[in-house]
Amino acid sequence: MSEDNYLEEDIEKLSYLLNQINEPIVCVKCSDEFISGQTDAKSLQDYSRIDVGFTDRGLQIWCQRHQLNICHINFDGNSLEKDFRCLEKKIDRN
Repeated sequence: MSEDNYLEEDIEKLSYLLNQINEPIVCVKCSDEFISGQTDAKSLQDYSRIDVGFTDRGLQIWCQRHQLNICHINFDGNSLEKDFRCLEKKIDRN
């Protein structure tokens, strides 16, 4: 097997590090404001100002725009596997 094939297999094993989100979590207030046209943002993603981070209980998603909790996931004392590597898809310039 060629080196390129090995590389492709390695990258495929890490594909979970690419954007796999199929149900985004959003701030309800940001969503309502965007849908009602109270902003000139082109997308809800552009309008939202969201922080995500670890807390003593687990993981919190926080709306900076409205200063409110969007979601807090309680790990119940368990330490979950984390992977902070960043992958970027190679752009074929041909």
